[in-house]
Amino acid sequence: MIKEIIAQKYRVNRREYFGSASLGLRQKWFLYARVGVELLQVMLRLLNAKIRLWNCKTGKWVRVRGSLRVEAKGTIRLGDHVSIWSHLGTTQLHAAPRATLTIGSNTFINSGSIISASNSIQIGNNVQIANQVIIMDGDFHGVDDREEWKVGEIVVEDNAWIATRAMILKGVKIGEGATVAAGSVVTKDVPPHTLVGGVPAKVIRQTSVKETCFA
Repeated sequence: MIKEIIAQKYRVNRREYFGSASLGLRQKWFLYARVGVELLQVMLRLLNAKIRLWNCKTGKWVRVRGSLRVEAKGTIRLGDHVSIWSHLGTTQLHAAPRATLTIGSNTFINSGSIISASNSIQIGNNVQIANQVIIMDGDFHGVDDREEWKVGEIVVEDNAWIATRAMILKGVKIGEGATVAAGSVVTKDVPPHTLVGGVPAKVIRQTSVKETCFA
């Protein structure tokens, strides 16, 4: 696993700093130094995850960057290789009493996002959640009767992409490989492999299985 991480980071840094140019000894030492710094950051983020998610059920290699806010009155589960960034804005994970928040393996959550489960939120594997996304399965209060409020399970299936400042509301299912455009408010189910956008979100077009989504 460590060898794979080193090789991947070396390739990324080489492409970023030198492109396809041939490298001399000095350039190679520079790249290895960069990889060393990034490996130290990985270790610190693994430790940070242990501290921030101490009251959650976590898989292997879960990483947290920054100061994450967690309220696990219910159950919060995270799969393997989950990455959560909270360095540019505070990311918040919340599970109310008897509620369940599940985040699948290889899922990435970017800074400033809020995921709040009053009943159940199920996020699949390889899901990308961009900055300042809000996912809430409850209203917290009604419009006419402030004492009455509704909840509905949210399911985000594998390989979905939720773009910046999108909002996912109660009772919604985001299909596998779907893309939710930036700033959208999703109030109804999203079919698999579609791009949706707008307020409220509507289907814009089908997407190919291999298509790269945008943030």
